[in-house]
Amino acid sequence: MRRLIALLGIGLLAMAGTAQAAPVSVQAVTTEHVPVVSEINSVSPKSRTANCPPGMVVVGGGFSTATGVGNDGSVVMNELIMRDTFVTGTAYEDANGTSKNWGITVIAVCANPLPGYEIKVGRSVNIGSEFEKPAVATCSPGKVVVGGGFDVVGGLGTVLVDELLPTTNQVSTKAFEGKAGTSSSWFLDAYAICAFQPAGWEIVNKPGPIHSAGKITTKECPAGKKVLGPMFDLTGSLGQAHMLSVLPSDFPRQEVSIGALEDDDNTENSWGLNNWQVCAS
Repeated sequence: MRRLIALLGIGLLAMAGTAQAAPVSVQAVTTEHVPVVSEINSVSPKSRTANCPPGMVVVGGGFSTATGVGNDGSVVMNELIMRDTFVTGTAYEDANGTSKNWGITVIAVCANPLPGYEIKVGRSVNIGSEFEKPAVATCSPGKVVVGGGFDVVGGLGTVLVDELLPTTNQVSTKAFEGKAGTSSSWFLDAYAICAFQPAGWEIVNKPGPIHSAGKITTKECPAGKKVLGPMFDLTGSLGQAHMLSVLPSDFPRQEVSIGALEDDDNTENSWGLNNWQVCAS
């Protein structure tokens, strides 16, 4: 586990299938990744906002709770909120907390304005202390997903986001209460960033290994295409593992590296980590 976190820390310093929709834009996509790093200490929560350069809009986002290499499974990402020109991420220590120093990195994936650009939000049906909640955000007719985000409202470190999955015109997310549960009411929002289909648009994915230990998977966009929206899917963890990082990169390769970690009391269950991303020319 320490090696996994160390690898993710070093990576920060260095910084399925396809689908079709119409109309198709012939406009090439120009992207820029903007990372923002928090302070590194043992204070919870931590929040940072990454702003796009003037004239660009958000098409996706990423994060890491491994900054400072102090996350031993006790820090969970609570939100990755999408707005037109910025991404805000917030992390909390879980119910057990930690005395270690930790920090977060929040990344905005920015692009030139895309025709038909919009951000849609979908909320979970239940607003209570249910163990599991899904949420789905749907694009307007004729538009496709280019990126997505999530927001656990009221979880405060007791709820773990389990998936952020793209389809042609939807982003679905799901969250579980962690090992300690919570009696508080909470709900889940899904964010879908949508536009008319950019040139070369496709969704790609890479299944990761299935076992009972921390893991990383890395997936490149096809040759000549750029990372827009990085996403993920944990399978079989059911609140016993959580996302450590979702790191989009535009140099030297257009790729996304994602990492996940069991919580600090571990689990004997086998679970998997799948890497999803939206790419375009």
